[in-house]
Amino acid sequence: MEDLTSLLARFPDGLHGKRLHAMGAGGSGISAVLRLARERGALVTGCDAAMTTMARALGAHGIAVALGHDPAHVAGADLVLTTPAITYPHPDHPELTAARERGIPVAQWQVLLGYLMRESIGVSVAGVHGKGSTTAMLGALAIAGRLDPTCEVGALVKDWGANLFLGHGPYFINEADEFNYNFLHYHPRLVVLTAVEYDHPEFFQSYEAIREAFVRFLRGMDMAPRPGALPPTLVLNADNPGCREVLERLGAWPGEVRWFGMEREGEGAEVEMRAEDVRAEVEMRAEEVRDDTETSFELRWRGEALGRVTLELPGRHNIANALAAAAAAMALGVDRTLLAPALSAFGGLRRRFEVIAADDGVTFIDDYAHHPHAVALTLGTVRRRFPGRRVVAVFQPTLYTRLARFLELFSQAFDAADVVVIVETQPSRERDTGLVHGTDLVRAVAARPTFVARPDAARYGGTYAETAALLRALRQPGDVIVVMGSGPVNQVITGGEG
Repeated sequence: MEDLTSLLARFPDGLHGKRLHAMGAGGSGISAVLRLARERGALVTGCDAAMTTMARALGAHGIAVALGHDPAHVAGADLVLTTPAITYPHPDHPELTAARERGIPVAQWQVLLGYLMRESIGVSVAGVHGKGSTTAMLGALAIAGRLDPTCEVGALVKDWGANLFLGHGPYFINEADEFNYNFLHYHPRLVVLTAVEYDHPEFFQSYEAIREAFVRFLRGMDMAPRPGALPPTLVLNADNPGCREVLERLGAWPGEVRWFGMEREGEGAEVEMRAEDVRAEVEMRAEEVRDDTETSFELRWRGEALGRVTLELPGRHNIANALAAAAAAMALGVDRTLLAPALSAFGGLRRRFEVIAADDGVTFIDDYAHHPHAVALTLGTVRRRFPGRRVVAVFQPTLYTRLARFLELFSQAFDAADVVVIVETQPSRERDTGLVHGTDLVRAVAARPTFVARPDAARYGGTYAETAALLRALRQPGDVIVVMGSGPVNQVITGGEG
């Protein structure tokens, strides 16, 4: 596999006229990079096992994506791009084998993204939670501030109708994923760190291991002296202990550190970007009948009121994302008077608490939550957003290793639901070895104090089509059905077909 150094050596003059072929081209991250490569003059083709939304979008932008894999696809390519979802379960994939036999270099798409960022001022958003939403928010603020950035996000941003915003300014804003040390291919000048906690148990053996990965990433930032330019900058979440630990392990950090958070005293005393007068997750009182459908707050920078923000995306976690984006935008020089209006105008991302109304009074929430913490946050937000309504949680675990390692935490995450339906596990880059099954999670949920008196409230749905049929039988007028997972589990909303 190629790394950034070897890619720079192979293509010292850029990609113009070079032929790139991508396996798994319809993925949420790789598809943005392919569009960007085409803009830089590369001749791009791709293939995928399914014609995803992103694959169809590539076709609309003139990038041919073939359905299915074939060794003939790599013929004449100067570079073959792939993803961990292909290389991990299929290291001897016929297309990869054909590339190796023909001497064609192969690289993960994140390496190419690092290559494409090399002549820009990199701004990377990292963290176990919220990095996609924060990246898109920061992109929106930079656009409002007329910085004309290029911005790559691993999800479709509604305001752009794409996962990529092509700008011509000096800044390149990207979502930096920690899995597989993917973010080590980027060397940004500014890093936003949203949260550090244990995740990706299939790759990192412990919390300490993932924490050290973030430390390595920050140590690889662009620290070169650049008089008059943006100094090396960290934007950190003061409310997250993991962020504080990462900074401590960096030692004497020579750049700037900017904190954001919602705590008002104690450890949060140095926080520059704050949310005050928060109207979200308000506890209901008997004498106060209130449908709390607003997520809003007063944005303050160093004590100065910058205006009230009302977010399209609900929940305190999205307030934290907005604060992260605002703090980073200030560091980039965006006029602070623009922050509150631009955050309020931000339209959100696909599959991030996306509300879909059905004709029988049922409300679907389509959400990307796939970590126990994120599942619990999403369901808690639903409870407060739709008080008094029955909440049906539909969840698809991703990766057998993750489900096995986090089984107890996942079972606890559904306490705010009335009914829980578990969809068959999405293998992603793993194979089913019998380690764990979705019915194990059903039993663990049914044993929780919340469900023990009504074990039928925890169900196994099976395939997408089977789950969709079960939902049709279970649903009642007024239900809020929350569909969660990182895979295409939202198929159950439309009947179980992709």
